Amino acid sequence: MTTHTPAGWYPDPYGEPQLRWWDGTQWTDATHAHEPGPAQQPSGPQSPAQPPAQGQPPAGPGWAVTPANPTMRFGQPTYGQSAYGAPGQQQPPGTPPWGDAPLPGPGYGPPPKQRNPVPWIFGGLAAVVVLALIVVAAVLLINVGDSRDSAAPTPRPSTDSRPTEEPPTQEPPTQEPPEPAEFPQPSDGRITDARAGVSFKVPDGWTVPRWNQVNNGSPAEQQFSAAVQKTSQENFQGGNDWVGNVYTGVLNQLYPYSGVSGMSDTAKAVFVHFTTQYYSPAHDSKVVADKAMKVGDKQAWVLKFQLDFTKVAEDNGYKWKKENGAIVLIDRGADESPALVYISVPDNLGTDVVDEVLDSLKPA
Repeated sequence: MTTHTPAGWYPDPYGEPQLRWWDGTQWTDATHAHEPGPAQQPSGPQSPAQPPAQGQPPAGPGWAVTPANPTMRFGQPTYGQSAYGAPGQQQPPGTPPWGDAPLPGPGYGPPPKQRNPVPWIFGGLAAVVVLALIVVAAVLLINVGDSRDSAAPTPRPSTDSRPTEEPPTQEPPTQEPPEPAEFPQPSDGRITDARAGVSFKVPDGWTVPRWNQVNNGSPAEQQFSAAVQKTSQENFQGGNDWVGNVYTGVLNQLYPYSGVSGMSDTAKAVFVHFTTQYYSPAHDSKVVADKAMKVGDKQAWVLKFQLDFTKVAEDNGYKWKKENGAIVLIDRGADESPALVYISVPDNLGTDVVDEVLDSLKPA
């Protein structure tokens, strides 16, 4: 069941203190100033208003639904509380919902509706734009068709009936992956690292390892360009060898380096990284020297350290208990990363090896 609200003047649903004409189906642009009069109560017995059934429009006095507050309300609606659709039916048909305020004269109806010219202006402009786009598209399609036909030459029949031979397809040459770099071999008992610009004396019994035993090729890791090492204990942890080492190379740019004045900080950063990365057994560590030095005429810095594995070595039967080492940075000039010398020697390979290598350092 549906109900229709008759055409008439009703309080403006948009919250203005005026009346707006409802034509029976929708609100119009016609408005009229509200002239309040004494409220007129409908005659006859009054019955309590009942809320409408679910899904039904409001019926009976005192019920209205507002979009801003979609609940039923008793009493007369205030301005701005009528639905933005049909006005609430507040009085019996034929009675103005705001009381007995007179209409402005017998037979008065809504004034002619004033049309807003803006939508027509924009609509006309839109039509012109669409028409222009259609014309441009048609011209482009014609031009594309003409250019395609004129650009494609007509094939001329060949007088040679022999089949055309396709040129032979050449496979791109395959390249074998490059072999890992090789470390330099000793000459006169010394290793010369031309890339880092440093040389050192090879300790007795130490040999040059394979390149990939020391480097993994990752740019995120320190790579060395010269190395000698010696085994301290084979299979110390089920297959791994513990070795002593002397490695040299150019310091990875991931480590901070601000020049000679910042060498101490850089050496400490390398020490912390190396001792946590390369020494897995539990140990205590200490710095025994942290000072400037010279390698030939170049400014350098040395950080000497000692690692103590005594407890874990005794518990697991390791052949070494302590390890002496040194980290040396050699300045190579402005805008250049320094050379790095990394020495680490377990005590069962000798306790004087670190100092012997340090004393033998020379520029290459």
